[in-house]
Amino acid sequence: MESFESSEDVIKRHIEDLATKEEMDSEDIFSDIITFSELYETDENAGAYFVVLAEKIGISFGEMLEFAKKLREE
Repeated sequence: MESFESSEDVIKRHIEDLATKEEMDSEDIFSDIITFSELYETDENAGAYFVVLAEKIGISFGEMLEFAKKLREE
């Protein structure tokens, strides 16, 4: 039986791949996502970070915001 990854799992894997490629710590990226999602609620300019990161990961801006919301709930 095949197992399917959730979209959240796929995004996390892409972030970990990006972190390796950029020689960064994936936990720093997750932390940044949470921080910038909180900033975005009061300052739409913080969304620029999401646009760039979403493009690097290969997802849309909306998917990035939804992912950030899930991270914040964890």
